[in-house]
Amino acid sequence: MRIFDSAPLPLTALGLTVLATCCPAEPAKPTTVQPVAAASPSSPPTLPPPPPAGPPVARTVDVVDHQFGLDVPDPYRWMEGIGNAEYTTWLAAQGAWAKKELAEIPKRDELFKRLRELGLGQTGVGGVQIQNGRTIYSELPEGAQLAKLMTRDGATPRVLIDPEKLGSEDNHASLNAYSLSPDGKYVGYVIAMGGGEKGEMHVMDVSTGKELADREPEIWGEFAPAWLPDSKAFFYTQMVKPAEGGDPMQNMLCRYHKLGDPVAKDVTVLGRGPDATFKLLPQEFPGVWIDPSSPWVIAQVGGARSESRVAIAKLSELDLSGKAKTPWKIVAQYEDAVEGVFPHGDRLWVSTYKGAPNRKLVSVPLAAPDLAKARVELAEDPQANLSEWAAARDGIYLVYDRGGLAALSKMPWGGKPTAVALPEQGWASGLITDMKRDGATFSFSTWLKPAAYFAYDPKAKQVAPTGLASTSKFMDPKVVATEVEAPSADGVNVPLSILHYKDIALDGSHPALISGYAAYGSSTHAYFSTQRIAWLERGGVYAICHARGGGEKGRKWQDDGSREHKLNGIADVIACGEYLVAHHYTTPQRQAIEGGSMGGILMGRTLDERPDLFAAVHIAVGCVNPLRILAAENGANQIGELGDPSTEAGYKSILAYDPYLNVKPNTAYPAVIFTIGLNDHRIAPWMTGKMAARLRAATASAHPILVRVEDDAGHGIGSTRDQGFAMTADVWAFLLQQFGL
Repeated sequence: MRIFDSAPLPLTALGLTVLATCCPAEPAKPTTVQPVAAASPSSPPTLPPPPPAGPPVARTVDVVDHQFGLDVPDPYRWMEGIGNAEYTTWLAAQGAWAKKELAEIPKRDELFKRLRELGLGQTGVGGVQIQNGRTIYSELPEGAQLAKLMTRDGATPRVLIDPEKLGSEDNHASLNAYSLSPDGKYVGYVIAMGGGEKGEMHVMDVSTGKELADREPEIWGEFAPAWLPDSKAFFYTQMVKPAEGGDPMQNMLCRYHKLGDPVAKDVTVLGRGPDATFKLLPQEFPGVWIDPSSPWVIAQVGGARSESRVAIAKLSELDLSGKAKTPWKIVAQYEDAVEGVFPHGDRLWVSTYKGAPNRKLVSVPLAAPDLAKARVELAEDPQANLSEWAAARDGIYLVYDRGGLAALSKMPWGGKPTAVALPEQGWASGLITDMKRDGATFSFSTWLKPAAYFAYDPKAKQVAPTGLASTSKFMDPKVVATEVEAPSADGVNVPLSILHYKDIALDGSHPALISGYAAYGSSTHAYFSTQRIAWLERGGVYAICHARGGGEKGRKWQDDGSREHKLNGIADVIACGEYLVAHHYTTPQRQAIEGGSMGGILMGRTLDERPDLFAAVHIAVGCVNPLRILAAENGANQIGELGDPSTEAGYKSILAYDPYLNVKPNTAYPAVIFTIGLNDHRIAPWMTGKMAARLRAATASAHPILVRVEDDAGHGIGSTRDQGFAMTADVWAFLLQQFGL
């Protein structure tokens, strides 16, 4: 159960795009990433202030951390903190300067117009849920700004929630998580404002469209209600107001709400009281759910990591006194490497990567859930990673990742898996099943076609379209997608997806953009983007580096790019940049990289290491000062991915891959554009300010370093389409300008 990653969506889904540039015009030798030496990183040099017309210079402070025998200067420490008035003023001036500079780029408006034409010509459908014969889903219609919540009564679609009617011009609303009750009668959903993700939970009667009086405040947008089998109550995860200066993402509670009751009557079923039988850490996010087919309640706690801690109890034993005294049976701790569970009959099915980096399924008795005595139900496939699984009445449905392509199988209860033919080569995800019906529904996409939902009929033994599909007016048959592998510095082959027009000449003349994320085991599989055409039709090459830290090659691939191994991912990006140059797609003078959120480490540290390989860099809402993660909102939640900076081993490994602390003085850095939203609570915006200031002070080049600021936005998830088009136009225009195009 991975909840609350720093970035759960592909950048393109947020309206972002990435450019990539490569190495020298001749094939470059493999580059080994060097961590910082044990000595202290140098402070930025003192440079003369820019001319008055430039952005304001950031002041420095004489702050040096003395930890574990190291002296680490942090000259921009003053920027940190929630509600820091001085930093807010400085940042506003940066945003104003960036806005002015970007508006003056020739043909920027022309690019925005084209992106808007392409983007508004696409309809996006996702988030399908099916309960008791009723289907709900989110749809971003052609021409609309924000996704709406829809239902299908028969074949007729009907709007349930339209966020565009809920907000205002300067404080828009967005639809976040939602869930349909088991009887299909109610939907619980979260509405957030201003592009942020903290919102309020509402409940609607689907048939009438009438909103109930039930409302739950202080809900993080990823947490939908978990309905009880009778559809008359639900569990929900709620934020707790922190002490002054505390992290609002800590100490969340899981509570029980009965429809019709006032919020004051809600009780905590999973919390941190002295009598709790399932003890929680402050940074853990608790969740409780129950499948209607089982009398057992599942408690899962975790955070920005794939594995979770798990406990179970019978519904009849659930303590609703508010004292959280439910007699939970502990099933799994983090070291058990459990990523998913499901009750079936008298056994609990478990997916784990322990001793099986490509993952396996095991089961234990619900009455005595001892993983040491687990029965293997599905052995690991050494050639393919088990990416997703879901339980239906007729068996388990499985999605395997075979070299970036999906393979779908069905395993009957007590039987062996058999292959299910997919429509074509591509990627399947979002399995929709339940124990009351046979078969499975899933989303299927390719690089060249929009995603569509298909249903597998086990009687007919075939897959058929459901009629729910994303569409686009602008699919271009001239686009091709090529899958290659680039050798990294240590000889490991890194998957690289390359998209371009089929008739381009490989003469090194093309603007190239490389994107990457490489965190939490999140994989970037084939997905369609209409906006991408605006880059490709300018002769561009768009590439995705599947660096270590992602999940493309199983759990080992993830671990080899996480925590103390994060420098492997940086070497992988460099290898992909060198590949594009060596194979004459581009040159370093026309290549850029882009990463967002936790991908800010990937691309920020690549910028430190190989400023000569790229002409420009885009870092969106980036984690670029991870050594200070515990001083940030949502900080402790990231320890599983980053390591713990309060320990010597964690401190030294994070220091080695921290982009901000590895900026080198008197270095000719390329052009950089940072983009942030002021309502971001996943990654602290002050990290961006510190990185930008240090780069400006350190660079020996005249290339611009801009900070683009969005007031009515957060991490990008709740942004409007036009906000996304405007940001993409600004970023791409900036990159093309740096390429001399």
